[in-house]
Amino acid sequence: MRLRSLSIGATLIALASAHALAQQPRSGECDRRCLLSFLTEYTEALTDDNVARLAVATTVRVTSDGQIAALGKGQVWGPARRLPYRQAFVDPLTGAAVFYGVVTTASRPGRGAARPQRESTPEHWWFYVVRLKIEQRRITEVEEVSYEPPPGGFGATPASLALSDRIFDTWWPQPERVSRQQLFDIANKYFDAVSHKIDYHDVPWHPECQRIELGVFTVNSERSPGSCGGEFQVPSVKWNVVNRRFYVADVERGLVLAIANFTTPPDYPSNNGSVVFEVFKVQDGLVRQIHAFFRGNGQPVSGWGDGPGS
Repeated sequence: MRLRSLSIGATLIALASAHALAQQPRSGECDRRCLLSFLTEYTEALTDDNVARLAVATTVRVTSDGQIAALGKGQVWGPARRLPYRQAFVDPLTGAAVFYGVVTTASRPGRGAARPQRESTPEHWWFYVVRLKIEQRRITEVEEVSYEPPPGGFGATPASLALSDRIFDTWWPQPERVSRQQLFDIANKYFDAVSHKIDYHDVPWHPECQRIELGVFTVNSERSPGSCGGEFQVPSVKWNVVNRRFYVADVERGLVLAIANFTTPPDYPSNNGSVVFEVFKVQDGLVRQIHAFFRGNGQPVSGWGDGPGS
C-alpha cells in the first residue's frame, strides 16, 4: 500500500508540474512577475507624470476612454497624482496586465512639512482602469478608461476605496478549480444572461455571490435586493453585450477578466450603454463574486474592435 501511495503521489506531482509548465509563457515573453513589474512601472509613470522609463514598442497603440491618445496624455495624467486604491490582474499566456484603481490629485503634506496655501483648483478623484499588452517585453497596447462621478452620480465616492478585496488573490485547492476554457465559458454565460439570450438560471451562481460595480453593491442590498441571478427578474436589467474580449484567466485563483460593450437595447432606450470591465471570481465552477467598472456617464466605443481604425 505504501508503494502504491508513493506511486500515486509521484503521478500527482508530475501532473501538477505538467500543468504548471503549460501555464508558462513562451520563451522571451513575460511571466507573472514580469507583467506585475510592467504594471508597477506604468503606475509609477502615472504618479510621476513621466513615461520616459516605460519599455514601449515603436508601434504601441494607446486609447483613452475609447479615443486614440498619446502615451501619458489621458484624462488622469498630470502632476502630483496619487493612487490610493490598487488591484492588479495578469495573464502570462495572453500577455495581459490590467490595473484597477483610484487616481486623485488630492494630497496631504508630510509630517512636519509646511501646508501649502489653498489652491483654487478643485481636487479630482477618478475610478481608473488600464489594460496593457506586453509582447517581447515591450508594451504594445494601452487601453485606459477613467471616470470621475459627478455630484449625485452613480457609484461610490472614489475616496472611500482604500484596500482592494483580497478574495481575488486567494488560491483555490485543486478540486475547486476549473480550466481556462471553463472560466471563459462561465463569463460568456453571464454576458448571455445580461443580453437575455439565456435564462439567468443557466449561469452557475455560487450561494455567496455578490456583484459590485464602481464600489457599490448592485445585488443583495436595500437599493437592489435581488441576488446575482435574481436581479434579472427585472426585465429592464438588459444590455446587448457585444465585442466581448477575454484577457485574463487564472486557474489557480479562479479568476477571469473580460471587457465588453454593453449596448443599449431597443426595448429599453434609457439604459445607458458603456464599455464594461468585469472580473469574476469562480469557485467550484460557480460565480462567487463579480466586480465591474465602467464610465457611469457612458462610453459608446472601446476603440478596440468596435469601430473604424480600432
